[in-house]
Amino acid sequence: MATVVVMPKLGLTMTEGRVGRWLKQPGEPVRQGEPLLEVETEKITIEVEAPESGVLKHVLAEEGATLPVAAPVAVVAAPDEEVDLSQVTAGVTATAGQAPAETAAAPAPSMSTPAGGAQVLATPAARKLAREHGIDLARIRGTGPGGRVTYEDVERAIAQRGEAAGFPRGEPVTFYSDGLRLAGELFLPRGEAGAARLPGVVLCTGIQGIKELGMALLAQALADAGFAALTFDYRGFGGSEGPRWRPLPHEQVRDARAALTYLCQHPRVEANRVGLLGMSLGGAHALVAAAEDERARCVVALEPVTNGRRWLRSLRSEWEWRVFLEELGQDRVARTLTGNSRRVSIYKIMPPDPETRTILQEVGSQFPELEVHPDFPLESAEALAEFRPEAVVDRIAPRPVLFLHGEVDVLVSPEESISAAARAGEPKRLVLLPGMGHLNWLNPQHPIFTRVIDEVVGWFRQFLAAA
Repeated sequence: MATVVVMPKLGLTMTEGRVGRWLKQPGEPVRQGEPLLEVETEKITIEVEAPESGVLKHVLAEEGATLPVAAPVAVVAAPDEEVDLSQVTAGVTATAGQAPAETAAAPAPSMSTPAGGAQVLATPAARKLAREHGIDLARIRGTGPGGRVTYEDVERAIAQRGEAAGFPRGEPVTFYSDGLRLAGELFLPRGEAGAARLPGVVLCTGIQGIKELGMALLAQALADAGFAALTFDYRGFGGSEGPRWRPLPHEQVRDARAALTYLCQHPRVEANRVGLLGMSLGGAHALVAAAEDERARCVVALEPVTNGRRWLRSLRSEWEWRVFLEELGQDRVARTLTGNSRRVSIYKIMPPDPETRTILQEVGSQFPELEVHPDFPLESAEALAEFRPEAVVDRIAPRPVLFLHGEVDVLVSPEESISAAARAGEPKRLVLLPGMGHLNWLNPQHPIFTRVIDEVVGWFRQFLAAA
C-alpha cells in the first residue's frame, strides 16, 4: 500500500520546513529507514527517512520549496503498484499544518549498510556527519545503546584521522552563531594550567570553510608561543550546523564574532587581550569582524581578499568575466522567481591556479570534505562580488593590523593587501614575502613557513601579550 511522506515537525514551535536536497530520485528503490531528503529549519538540517521499503514513486515538493508541517512531500509504494495521487494524499493534505503526534518525536536511529552487507546501527546525525566527512561507519565503534554510532563517535573519528594525517589537534569545543551549533577546537599552551590568564586569538579559515585547512598549524604555533587559539568550522561546513556548502561572507563574519565571544568567555583567556587572524577569505572576515567589533584588539590578515569583485575579476579573462556576470544576473532572477540558486563547483566561482589546485587535491585525499563540491550556490559568488573589506579597514585603527602576503600569490593577488593597507590607519604593517604563494607555505618544511609563523607570532606578542 502506498505511503505518504510528510514534512516532519522537528520542534514544538515549528510550523514549516524547507526541502533542502533530495537524496533519492523518483523510480529509485528505498529501504525503510533510508534517508530520502534533507529538511531545513531555521536552526537545523535533518534527514527524513523512508517510512516503508519500496520505490520512490512521486516527489511532490521541489528542492527549495517551503511547506507547512504535515504537508505531503513524497509517495513510497511497491514497485508494481499504481498510485492515485488524489486519493493517497487527500487525507494528508486536509490536515496539512497539523503535525501527527508521532512526528514531534526525535528521529529514530537507523541502519546503514556498508559494502560488506552487514548493517551498522547509527543515528541520523552521525550518518550525515560521516557522509560529509567521508568516514566509514563500519570502522567506528559505537558507544550508544546497543553499540549505536553517535554523532560524538563520528567527531572522535574525524579528530583521529586528523592526527593520523599529521595535523595538530586541539580540544573539541562547541558554541552557537545565530542559533546554529558550530564546531571548534581550542589550542592551549602545553603544561599545567597557570593562574595567569592567556591572550587569545580566533582563527578564520578560507572559502573551503573548515578549520583543518592551515588553521591547525597556525593555532599550534600560537599555542606554543603562549596563546589560546580557537579554530572553527563556519556554519554549513565541517562539523557545524547550517545549510551545507553556502559561503556567504556576512554570515561567516557573524560566525567569527561568535567565536570571539566564546573565546572572551573562556576561563583561561583574558577578555581584553583577544585578537583575530584570518587566511585568504578568512583574512577578509577577520578585517570586517575587527572593524565591527572593538573586542578584537589586534588583527593579522594573511593574503586576504579585500575587494571581492576585483578578486573574482582577476581570475578571469575579459570574455569569461562577462559570461560570469551574465550567469550571476540570471541566477539573481531565478532566486527571485523560484527561491533557488544554481549550484556549481567551487572551481566555477574560484578558478584556481595549477599549484593551488594540486595542493587542494592533496589535502582532499586526507579530508574528503575538502574535495570540490558540486553544489556551491551562485548566490555565494554574487555575495563575494559585493564584499569589500577594504572599505571598512580604516575603522580598525587605532588597533594594530598586519597584512601578510606572498609576492608570487597568483590566486589572491598581493594587490589585495596593498590596497587595503593603504586605506588602513596606524598602527599597521604590510609584509610581502618572496617565494610565498597562496598555499605552498602551509608545510612546516617549506622555507617560508617559519617566516610566516615568526611574523604572526611576533605581531601578536607585541600588541596582545604585552598589553
